[in-house]
Amino acid sequence: MLRLVPPGRFGRWWSALILLAAGAALFGAAGLQIVRHPGYDGQFPWSIPLFFTCAVAYIVPMFHFITMRTHQCLDTLEAYVPSSKRRAELRDAIDRRSLAWTLRSAGAAVLLWLVQSRLLAGSWENVWIGLTANFASSVFAIGPLFVWLTMYVAMSALVQNALTFRRLVPELETDIFEPDSHMPVGSMAVTSTLVSLGGMALMSIMWLGGPIDWWTTLPGLVIFAPFVLLLLLLPVLPLHRKLLAQRRAALEDAQRMLRRAREPKGDDDAAMMRQSAALSLHREVARLPVWPFDMGAVTRFVAYAVIVPLTWAGAALIEMLVNALVEAG
Repeated sequence: MLRLVPPGRFGRWWSALILLAAGAALFGAAGLQIVRHPGYDGQFPWSIPLFFTCAVAYIVPMFHFITMRTHQCLDTLEAYVPSSKRRAELRDAIDRRSLAWTLRSAGAAVLLWLVQSRLLAGSWENVWIGLTANFASSVFAIGPLFVWLTMYVAMSALVQNALTFRRLVPELETDIFEPDSHMPVGSMAVTSTLVSLGGMALMSIMWLGGPIDWWTTLPGLVIFAPFVLLLLLLPVLPLHRKLLAQRRAALEDAQRMLRRAREPKGDDDAAMMRQSAALSLHREVARLPVWPFDMGAVTRFVAYAVIVPLTWAGAALIEMLVNALVEAG
C-alpha cells in the first residue's frame, strides 16, 4: 500500500487527490447509467459512493503518514537499541510484508465483504445479481470491497507494527529518567489510531443521504473500535509494566537514601541538607510517569477521539436540516 503514495513532499496529497478523482470517475459513470435508466425514480444513493471514495482516499495516505512517523519513532529510540542488526530488522518489519501475509489479509477482506454483501442483499442469489446485472450495479456491489481491502490491510499492518514494538520492549534499554527512551512508543501508538478513528468519523458521510441499513455501517464500527484499543495497548502495556518496576526500584533507592540521611552524624546542618536532598529525590521519583504518554500525546488522542462523535452529530444535524427544508418546500 505504501507504493500507492508517490515520492516527494506532497506525495500523500497527490495520492489522495488521484484516488478521489478515480473514485469520482468510476461512481460518476455508474451514477449516470442509473439516472438515465427509464425506470429511474429520482433517488440516488450518492452518500454511499462518496463514503467509499473518501475512505480509500483517506486510508492510503494516512497509512503512509503513520508508517513515516513510526520510522521517526525508531530514529529517536535508536540510541536505546544497541544492535545495528536489530535496528535494520525493525525497519524492514515495518516496511515489508510477506506474500503469504498479503494473501491472508486480502482473503480476510474479501470474506468480510462477502458477509456484508450477503447481509445487505438477503441472499447469495441477490448478491450475484448485483454483481452481474449491469455496470452500475457491479460498481456499487464491488465498491465496498475496495474499502475493506484498504482498511483491513492497513489495520493488519498497523497491528503487526504494534506487535513488533511489543516484542522490542524487553530489549529496549529503557530508563525512566530519560523520556526519549520510552515516550516515542506512546506517541507512535496514538498516531497509529488515526486510521481507525478517521474511518469511524467518515462513516457519518453515509448518513447524509438519508436512512440506511445498519449492516452498511455496523461491521465497520465493530472492527474499527477494537483496533483502536489494540493499537494503543499492544506496545504500551509491557512498557508500562517495565516503567512501573523501574519507578518502584527508584523509590526504594530514594527511601534507603532518606533513612541514611536521618541517621545522626553529628553535624546538624549537613544532616538537614542530606534529608532535604533525599526528600526532594523521593518526590521527583514519585512524580515520574509510568505510562509512555506525554501531555502532547494525550491531547492529540483526546482530539482525535472527540472528532468521531462530533462528525456523527454534525451528520445527524445536517440530515435533520435537509429533511426539514424538503418538508417545508
